[in-house]
Amino acid sequence: MYKTRVLIISERKEQSIKYKKLIEAENQDVVVTNNLSDALFVLQKQEIEFIVISDTIKEKLSDFIKKIRVLTFNSRPIIIAVSKSNDLEDKLEILDSGADDFIGEEITKQEFQMRFKAHLRRYLESFLNPITYLSDKNITIKALKKSFETNENLAYLLIKIKNFDLYKKTHGEIASEKVLQTLGAMINSTTAQNDYSGHIKEDEIILITGNYQAEKIASFLTFAFDNILNKFYSSNEFENNFTIQSDDNIKEIKTDLIRLNIAIVEKDKTDYKAIVNKLNELIELCANKNSSNYIIDRFKLNGEISKKEKKVLIFEPDNALSYLLKNVCEMNDIETITTFEKEDFLKAYKEFKPNVVVLDWGNKKESDNLEIAKFISKDNIKLIFSSSYLNKKEILQAGADLYMPKPYEIDDMFYWIEKFLN
Repeated sequence: MYKTRVLIISERKEQSIKYKKLIEAENQDVVVTNNLSDALFVLQKQEIEFIVISDTIKEKLSDFIKKIRVLTFNSRPIIIAVSKSNDLEDKLEILDSGADDFIGEEITKQEFQMRFKAHLRRYLESFLNPITYLSDKNITIKALKKSFETNENLAYLLIKIKNFDLYKKTHGEIASEKVLQTLGAMINSTTAQNDYSGHIKEDEIILITGNYQAEKIASFLTFAFDNILNKFYSSNEFENNFTIQSDDNIKEIKTDLIRLNIAIVEKDKTDYKAIVNKLNELIELCANKNSSNYIIDRFKLNGEISKKEKKVLIFEPDNALSYLLKNVCEMNDIETITTFEKEDFLKAYKEFKPNVVVLDWGNKKESDNLEIAKFISKDNIKLIFSSSYLNKKEILQAGADLYMPKPYEIDDMFYWIEKFLN
């Protein structure tokens, strides 16, 4: 749950203590001041979302509320005015000056608490995503900032729906909203009252929880998401484990099914921006998995990442085409080996350990290179499969990351080689 910050301004100590206890009982943070100069200082230094102000202050209440509205123009806090006056003109003047509510001092503790809860509910609901019922980016950034003001041992989860944009493009708004709605319900069902969850992007959610709960939550969400994945696809798509968007005459990168990727980082001595950057870096390591998964980074285990190698293995029976591809790659500082026979290819694959493989269908109508593709896909090596026989479904089913129909332009092929290397 998101904690708002409430400022109470009153020169009567007993009144401040009473309101403070009632508001803190609703799990909100409270700051108390008894003079105007301190109140103005707090408003300038902290982002206050609620102000409870009593007419015990020396300045006229309506005039001071007008000043607050000017000072807090960007944040626009909820202002609750408390007064001992029951005069209608006083009430109207205070409300007209910018107060959101007028409360008489004679009201009971229960009524004060209920009024505050009503304002709190409306405030938080105004920032809810209408599909997931999780908070939007504005509140999420505030929650991240506030989490660094406590001494709690916290963990941050970045929950991302892999391939969501492609799914939305292929299956439409209604289907993609159903995915988000389901994920929102899953998160709400697994988090505790003191946890926070909210959007940082449409398909990315930040969850803040205790250190010990983080991995349990990630494990549950990834398991549950994969177990309901079939509800978002046709039976044919789900069985194939990918989606085909165009016909055999057009090249197509393999569009895998949506998955849930989760990165977990424990709070250290940095700030919220560093946490978000670390989460974004970490979640990239989940991208190559074929199922929903999570990864944990504990800042004590940070290490240096070695420079990535660039190796390409080409199996292309056309000598001229193979020669051109090899030259283009080597001119761009990419180590390249070309092969023309199956035995040579398998030997080179084992010894060379390429990052990207370019594999041709071959000269036969029924190519055994499909079996090679299945073998390569188990190693999570990026595979570009070219073919003049136009069997897109078979090729993608065999594990290719990109289907490239022949004839193709050398520049086009190199673009994808470089993209997969990077």
